[in-house]
Amino acid sequence: MTPTRIRSMVQRGDEIREKNLKGLNFRGFDLSGGVFLSCDFTGADLSGAKLEGSMFNQCRFADANLASASLVECVFSRCELPGARMPGASLDGVMFESCNMAGVDFSGADLGHASFADDILDDASFADVRLEKLSVHGGSLLRVDFSRVRVQATFYRTDLRSAVFAGCSYDKTIFIESKLTGQAFRGQSFENCQFTDADLRDCDFEGATLLRCNFKGAQLEGGSMRRVHAPQSLFPQVHMKGVACTGGVFTQSIWIDAELEGADFAGADLEQCVFHRARCSKARFSESVLTYADFSYADLHDADFGGATFMRTKMHRALTEGTRFSDKGGLLPNDPDLFAAEEFSARGARP
Repeated sequence: MTPTRIRSMVQRGDEIREKNLKGLNFRGFDLSGGVFLSCDFTGADLSGAKLEGSMFNQCRFADANLASASLVECVFSRCELPGARMPGASLDGVMFESCNMAGVDFSGADLGHASFADDILDDASFADVRLEKLSVHGGSLLRVDFSRVRVQATFYRTDLRSAVFAGCSYDKTIFIESKLTGQAFRGQSFENCQFTDADLRDCDFEGATLLRCNFKGAQLEGGSMRRVHAPQSLFPQVHMKGVACTGGVFTQSIWIDAELEGADFAGADLEQCVFHRARCSKARFSESVLTYADFSYADLHDADFGGATFMRTKMHRALTEGTRFSDKGGLLPNDPDLFAAEEFSARGARP
């Protein structure tokens, strides 16, 4: 079976089924719209080929050369692609489903809106790729390399503990229920990112920018948030016992129902932050800025507010047994209007 014969079959609209195409030279060929079923492209040269809109089901591409190929809107289902090379390829709209892509080289490729579902991507390289919105659902990503990428992606229930994110920045990146334990994000920039219910234990965010990010329900124990710039971020129900947040900027952030026992916010800017029902026992807020902050119903027992700046700082019904203050000027221990509303609500609930 020759490459020219295969091209003719594709142009006629024939299915290409169970063909041995090992090592063949398809360089620059136009095979757009082809349907390939159980074909073997092992070691084939498809560099610069046009494969737009083609479908590959249970095909083999081990060690194939797809450098600079156009794979726009292609679908790869249950294919074997270990060691395939795709540097500089165009993959906008491509879909990989249940494929073995261990060691695939995507470096410098244009992935556009590519999606990966339940694929093996161990040791794959996405270094220097261009993304508009990458979607990764499940699969295996051991030691996958995203170096120097502006990451615009959705990772859902993905294990990224050994992934490489050196020199990355993140824009609207979503890490829902993903594992990032031990990752080093020091000094990196995250904007409008979602870490909902993610495992971020032992992660180092020191000096990172976390603008308008959402950490709802995330686990951050053992990590560092020192000197982060995280204004207008969301931390409800976050697990941050003992985490160092010293010198951080958290203005207008939300910490409702957060676990903050023993956390260290010394010198942090917490202006207009909301800590409703947060558990802050033995937490340290010394020398922090708490202007218009709201600790209503929070557990603050044995917390340290020495040298903190208060101005209309609410502690309505907060637990303050053993709490240390050097000056209570600017504190509102109880909100009269809120008291009145609570009393009115209580009366309305009585039979």
